[in-house]
Amino acid sequence: MSESHSTTHLVRAEEDRISTGRIVAVGIASLLLFFFASLVATRMMERDRAALLPDGPSAASEVGRAKIGIVEQQPFERTRTGLEWKAEQRRRLDGQGWVDRKEGLVHIPVDRAMDLVVQGERP
Repeated sequence: MSESHSTTHLVRAEEDRISTGRIVAVGIASLLLFFFASLVATRMMERDRAALLPDGPSAASEVGRAKIGIVEQQPFERTRTGLEWKAEQRRRLDGQGWVDRKEGLVHIPVDRAMDLVVQGERP
């Protein structure tokens, strides 16, 4: 049995349509949202800055000082803290004095202490 169908089914692809109006609307809406969010963030930062610096910009005059609050701001080239500490340690190693007067415990120069240990004397 042979069937003959002369009907052909035409398959057509749908036309590609880009809704440029919607794309432009989304772009403009995104830009407006970004603008207003930036405006709100700027206002919040100005409010917080005013709360932190109640005296206005003159309170920012601490910039450049050696110490602001509890933070050391001194440049490494100008700081003498390390050198002073090292000099104090050197004076302690090269000097003598009491460690505990009650116990009779003294410290002596490190070179002298090493010589005494080499000679067999123990503290």
